[in-house]
Amino acid sequence: MAASSTPTGFTTDRVRRFVVDRDILSDVARRFVAGDDASEVPAAAAALSVPGVAEVVVEGDALTVLRRTDVEWDALEERVAYAIELALRPTAPAAAPAAPTASDDDIYAVADRILRRDINPAVQGHGGRIDLIDVQDGVVVVRMMGGCQGCGMANVTLRQGIEQSLRRAVPGFRGLQDITDHAAGTNPYFESPPGG
Repeated sequence: MAASSTPTGFTTDRVRRFVVDRDILSDVARRFVAGDDASEVPAAAAALSVPGVAEVVVEGDALTVLRRTDVEWDALEERVAYAIELALRPTAPAAAPAAPTASDDDIYAVADRILRRDINPAVQGHGGRIDLIDVQDGVVVVRMMGGCQGCGMANVTLRQGIEQSLRRAVPGFRGLQDITDHAAGTNPYFESPPGG
């Protein structure tokens, strides 16, 4: 995915266009603003989850993102690209138990495999790691380490990466709990944005 120059017709520096390698919405353009439920379009939901994003328009293979006036693109562009990439990352179906719901032990085994195979290789490039701590009544408990601890994009990684992967792969998955002390992070990959 690459961010292109501001689309023709836009006269503001508050807009950036992100083009991806496949159609997201091919039949119609859709506009989402902060606070909208964009869950049916994961790339839009991911972009909106980045602090500082005010609006996203999705059409074909492009997402046009409008930033808030109090945030500059130098603090935002890489975060938006990361969030979109994470939302569009393919996830191979995990070998989950065939039962309607899985036990905590089964959920732990699948979550451990997903973290080792899919999530940690991606966040290791940012100097981070996600540790699986426990599964309690279908809720997966994790701790973020290294570059993930205190990262301004930790919530995007949790919700768009880990939670969505587990929800697709694990029958009986009820939620994700992060027990990281993010205030203690000393080397976050993305600093938290001002006012975000």
